[in-house]
Amino acid sequence: MSNINIQIRLATVEDLEQVFSFIRQKAAFDGYLDELQATPQQLETTLFGRSPLARVLLAEVDNSAIAFALFFYTYSSFLGKPSIWLDDLFVQPHMRGQRVGTALLNYLSTLASENDCGRIEWTVNVNNDRGIEFYQKQGAQILNNLRLCRLSY
Repeated sequence: MSNINIQIRLATVEDLEQVFSFIRQKAAFDGYLDELQATPQQLETTLFGRSPLARVLLAEVDNSAIAFALFFYTYSSFLGKPSIWLDDLFVQPHMRGQRVGTALLNYLSTLASENDCGRIEWTVNVNNDRGIEFYQKQGAQILNNLRLCRLSY
């Protein structure tokens, strides 16, 4: 494993095309590119507009973005505290195994601690064995007794 210098920062509107590119790459990786409906214009409004609905972290090496994490705050009635929902985490294939995903999760953990969050939650595709193994190594519990529910409009 190489010793690379990973920098994590919040994305800005100037990063819009890179963020959209990462979303497309993740959709392709997950096998859902045909279902991608987001546009750069929508992302500009919802991520970087007056009232952003979510935030994006970029991981960079040598000032080049190599990964992203898209997240937002939720609330847990059971904990009586806010939580972070990690909606997307994607590391470009050539950078996997270089601790980039770990750096993004560590940054999110710091944000969770600073904001008195009770937990960070996300989903992982049941067929993504490498992702599941990575998350378990980070200490994540894989909750098999819950199912994702969705209403689409």
